[in-house]
Amino acid sequence: MELAKHAAADDDGGLPETRSIWKSTRHKDVSRSARFFLWMLLHDGYKVGGHWAKIEGHEFKATCVQCGVTESMEHILTRCDAPGQDEIWELASEMWKLKTGEDLPKPTKGQIMACATTKKKDAGTTRLFRILISESAHLVWRLRNERVIQEKLPATLKKDLVQKTWSKVLKNEATLPRDWMRETEVLVGIG
Repeated sequence: MELAKHAAADDDGGLPETRSIWKSTRHKDVSRSARFFLWMLLHDGYKVGGHWAKIEGHEFKATCVQCGVTESMEHILTRCDAPGQDEIWELASEMWKLKTGEDLPKPTKGQIMACATTKKKDAGTTRLFRILISESAHLVWRLRNERVIQEKLPATLKKDLVQKTWSKVLKNEATLPRDWMRETEVLVGIG
């Protein structure tokens, strides 16, 4: 909430009230699905990063596969190198430039959360800003989910099958640890 408040601060530095931020998540300029997205973002309701690190067997979900860093909503929405995020913000900026003649800098997580509180020079420009930011951020999130969550993980081979496949083929097989399949570089250089 504090990120959103500071992002929505007016020109003289005045912070909006908490209730105005909450109310903005129901603004009519923002689509229903983007409203829910903003509401969840404000509640820190999305399960990313550290959430997964605490769940046995799901620890791998805590790290961004593309960048190798712990995932956060800020990372997903504004920093990730995976295809989609930069392109979406670039297209939003191009559309904004057509309307205003100005560049639209990539927003921060706080600016995304507070996008519906923003007021520009006229109603049409204000509405376009709210739509561009909320829908672009929501699209980045949906594309990330398609890539990360809905993508099926590679099937894991059964341990017994792997052992039978590589038995009597590996160098120094007798000296390998019992759980050699979890070790890196055991199969490197064979061939």
